[in-house]
Amino acid sequence: EAASPGRVRTPIVMLSANLLGLGLILWRGEWVDRAATLALVAVVAATSVLQLLNAPGLMVWVAVLDVLLFFTLWALAERGERWWIVALAGFQFIAVVAYLAPFFAWKRLEWAVISVNWAVWALDSLCVFFGVWEASYARRFARERADGARMDAGSRARSAASME
Repeated sequence: EAASPGRVRTPIVMLSANLLGLGLILWRGEWVDRAATLALVAVVAATSVLQLLNAPGLMVWVAVLDVLLFFTLWALAERGERWWIVALAGFQFIAVVAYLAPFFAWKRLEWAVISVNWAVWALDSLCVFFGVWEASYARRFARERADGARMDAGSRARSAASME
């Protein structure tokens, strides 16, 4: 069965939004922002390719990609001091947990999982644009030394001051 036009068009629109966010992050972000966005775009692109190829075991491969993305984002959130990556990892965790739903209700929740994953994908895309905003302000605060960056972070950008 060939993919319907709506099923193909939506990933392309979402991938385009992610690529726009990636371009902005490359321009304004630091390494952690760039790594998180590159991981997200890579998973979105791989998922889109799997859908276009109508790969056998599609849901299993997408689940594996989502689990890998979650652990990647979690590791980046631990090191990156960026709230948008923490939110991104949280949304990705929702997507990973949603894959367990069919085990509890067999086939009845399969479309619910797909719907949850689409919603998470949209939230992930919005997080990237929030990341651009956060990275821009972190750079500004570091430049102006307005957030206490000299106190505990040296000269690198920070998302917020801390009292360490």
